[in-house]
Formats: sequence, C-alpha cells, structure tokens
Amino acid sequence: MSLATRPEPLAASADTRAALVAALSTVQGLSASRAAPDVPTAGAAWPVWTQTTYAGRLGAPAVHTYDVYVILPAGYLPSTVDQADGLRDQVAAALWPAGTVQSTEPVSVQFDDSATMPGIRARVIMRGA
Repeated sequence: MSLATRPEPLAASADTRAALVAALSTVQGLSASRAAPDVPTAGAAWPVWTQTTYAGRLGAPAVHTYDVYVILPAGYLPSTVDQADGLRDQVAAALWPAGTVQSTEPVSVQFDDSATMPGIRARVIMRGA
C-alpha cells in the first residue's frame, strides 16, 4: 500500500463526529455542536478527536477515540454536582449506540479566553470507524 493512498474515505472523520453530535442532541438540556462553543455555556456539548489507532499497521481498520465534553453550571457547587449526577448516565446511554463509552469523569474545561467551567468528559471508542 502506498502512503499516498488513503485507507479510509475522507468522510469517515466527519461522519464519526456527526454521529456523536447526533447522539448528544438526544439528551434533553444539551446543546450539541461539532466544536467547542465560542461562549462557555452550561449544557454545551461537543466531541474532540483524541486518538486513532491502526492495529500496528497502516491500512488496518482505524479505531477512532473521542473525548466528549459537556459543560455543567458553575457557581453553586451543589447545583453542579446535581447536574453532573443527572447527566452522567444520560450522556453515556446516548453515546452508546455510536461507540463504546469507556469512561466518564468530572473535568474543569478551560476555554481560549481563560474562562474555566466544570464539566463531564466521556471517552468514546468508535466501533467500525
């Protein structure tokens, strides 16, 4: 196989991201998008490509891994905790048809303007990508 030959269609990454956004859109209260929002807002959700593995050889089926972020309300810790507790399993269940949800965890998401918001990060390994 030539390195100039692409082993998978160009649309594969866009299709993968679209599948994750569509899955997130099914969770009530989330505003899903293809990338991080310009203004950090509670309920914003988006996927970030993290890694692609090729089973040790170029041309093997690619397995894409994404981190999916969901922003929680900031300000009053009990509200943040309540929101996280309610969303964690909903987000995982919504993402499951698109890929294998490896884990969810609390995170602090930093934006370009240095604003920081509490959030949930779900690691998703895409099946058949």
